[in-house]
Amino acid sequence: MAESIKLFSVIVLIVVLLRFRVDLGLTMFIASLTLSLLFRIGLKTVFYNIYLTIIDPITLLLIGTVVFVYILSGILKRTRSMKEIVGSLQYMVNDYRLILFFIASFLGLIPMASGAMFSAPLAKEIGESNQMSPEEIMLSNYWFRHVWEFIWPLVPGVVLYTSMIGISSRELMVKQFPFSIFALLVGFAWMYLHIKKRNNNKNNKIEHSNFRLQLWTFLKSAWSILLIILLVMFFKVHLLIALLISIVLLMVVHRVSVNMFLEIIRHDIPIKVVTMIIGIMLFKQILDTTNSLEPISRFLSEIGINIWVILFLIPLLMGSLTGMTAGFVGVSFPIILPLMMKNGSLNMSMAMFAYLAGFSGMMLSPMHLCFSLTVEYLQVDLTKLYKKLLPNVLILIIISSVYIFIFTQ
Repeated sequence: MAESIKLFSVIVLIVVLLRFRVDLGLTMFIASLTLSLLFRIGLKTVFYNIYLTIIDPITLLLIGTVVFVYILSGILKRTRSMKEIVGSLQYMVNDYRLILFFIASFLGLIPMASGAMFSAPLAKEIGESNQMSPEEIMLSNYWFRHVWEFIWPLVPGVVLYTSMIGISSRELMVKQFPFSIFALLVGFAWMYLHIKKRNNNKNNKIEHSNFRLQLWTFLKSAWSILLIILLVMFFKVHLLIALLISIVLLMVVHRVSVNMFLEIIRHDIPIKVVTMIIGIMLFKQILDTTNSLEPISRFLSEIGINIWVILFLIPLLMGSLTGMTAGFVGVSFPIILPLMMKNGSLNMSMAMFAYLAGFSGMMLSPMHLCFSLTVEYLQVDLTKLYKKLLPNVLILIIISSVYIFIFTQ
C-alpha cells in the first residue's frame, strides 16, 4: 500500500511538471530523483543508476539513431530533396492527408524505438506546406504509425505477448486484426473531420507522362529513405547502420561539404533530445532498481475489485509508466495472467482487453519515445495535443471493448 502511494505521487508530480511545461528531460530527472528518495535507495545507488543508464547499449543506440535521423533530415532539407519528395507526392496523390497516412503507416511496419521520428521530417514538410498545426501533424504521424502494433509480428512487444499467452502470430493477427481496423477508422474519422482538404496542386488531372516524371522525381529524391527501408526490412541490417550507410551515400552523391555537415550538427540536433532520452531511460532504470511496479500491480489485484477493472487498470498504468509495448506486456501480464485462466485455458477475450488497455496507456504516455521525441521535434503544445489525442484513444477503447464483449465472448 505504501509503495503504491509513493509511485502514484511520482506520477502526479510528472503530470504537474508537464502541465507547467517543464522540459520533459528535466521532468524525468526530477521524477527519477524523487522516486529514489521515496524508496530510499541512497545517493551512491542513484549515481550508479545514472552511470548504468548512460552506458546502456539501448540508450546509446537510441541517441545514435535519433541523431542520425536529424542529420538525414538536415541533408535532405539542404539539398532540397525533402521539398522534391513532398512536391512529387502531392502531385501524384490529390489528398495530402492520404500521403500523411501512407508515410506513417508504411514506416510503422519497421519496428524501432522512437520510430515516429523516422517519418516526422516528411510529415512536418507536408503538414506545414498545407497549413496544419504542429499538433495536427504530430497526431497524424503518431497515430497512424502505431495502428499495426496490435498484430505486427516484428514488434518485440507483440512477440513477447504471443509467447506469454501461448498463441501463434497467425492466430494473434486473426484475433486482433479488428483492433487495427478500428484504429485506422478512428484515425481517418479524426483526420477527415478536423483537417481541411487543401489542394495545393493546381492540376487535378495528371497526364500519364507527368505522372511518370513525378514518380521519377520522387524516387530520385527519396532513394535514401527507401534504401533504409530495404536494408532494415529485407536485409535485416540494424537501423543505426542503415541510417549511417544512407547518410554517407547522400553526402557523396550531393557532395555535402564539411561546412554544411558541421552546420547540421550545430543547428539541427537539439541537446534537449539527448537529455530527454537519458531522463526517460533513467526513470525506467530507477523503476527497475526500486522494484516499484510489482507492488502496485499486486495491490490492485488484491483489493477485491472487479476482475475486468483489474485487467484494464494494471496494463493501462504499466503502459503509461513504461511507454513501451514490451514494457506493459512484460510487467503486467505475469501478474494478471492467472486471472485470465479458466479450467487451465486462457480466456482470449480477457487477454485482448488487457492488451488494449496497455496499448492505450502507452499511446498517452510521455514516456513513449515516439511521443516525446516528436513532441520536441515539432514543438508541440502538450495541452492542445492531449485534447486531440485523448478522444481518439477513448473512442478506440469503447469501440474495441464493445467488439470484445459482443463478438469474442
